[in-house]
Amino acid sequence: MSGKLFTFNASSFTLDAAVESLLRSRGAITLDFGQSAYINSDLVPLIMAELVEKSSSAASEELVAQLKAEFARSQAQSQKMAEDGARLVQQLKSAGAEVASLKEQLAGANRTIESLKAESARLQVAQKSAPAPAIDRAQYDKVVRELQQLKAQNAEAITSLKVLEDENEELREELDSLKGQTKPAPAPKAG
Repeated sequence: MSGKLFTFNASSFTLDAAVESLLRSRGAITLDFGQSAYINSDLVPLIMAELVEKSSSAASEELVAQLKAEFARSQAQSQKMAEDGARLVQQLKSAGAEVASLKEQLAGANRTIESLKAESARLQVAQKSAPAPAIDRAQYDKVVRELQQLKAQNAEAITSLKVLEDENEELREELDSLKGQTKPAPAPKAG
């Protein structure tokens, strides 16, 4: 039998002692040092079917009801994880769009800086070749100020881009983690 093992935090919900004992005796649940539990998805439906067949007593019916309640809680938890995953995917898409926008802004700022550097170099060449009084100092100072402003803006854009890339990576890791978590076994059919 090739069963799937579903792992969950053993402290996330409590099984009734009788339910836990029954599942353990049939090999459907095992604990890992009291921290994690593993449920064999192929064995649980068979055990539940057996319990339903033997449900002539009130104790058996109560046990089946407890198992069904545990199963419903597990399904609700799985649904919440799926919703969290969808939310993270949306955040990842949004962050990706913002990163792309910042890259565009950065590319534009870099083009402007290169243009200003070329203009500055041209002005320096013109300054060296022209007589000193002919240089328009006010215009030169204006170009220098604009160049310094663009350098500051470029530094801010690079910092913002790095922060967004880090957040994007964290969202990817969280999404991968949620994808890696198991899904509950299919609901058993009541007899």
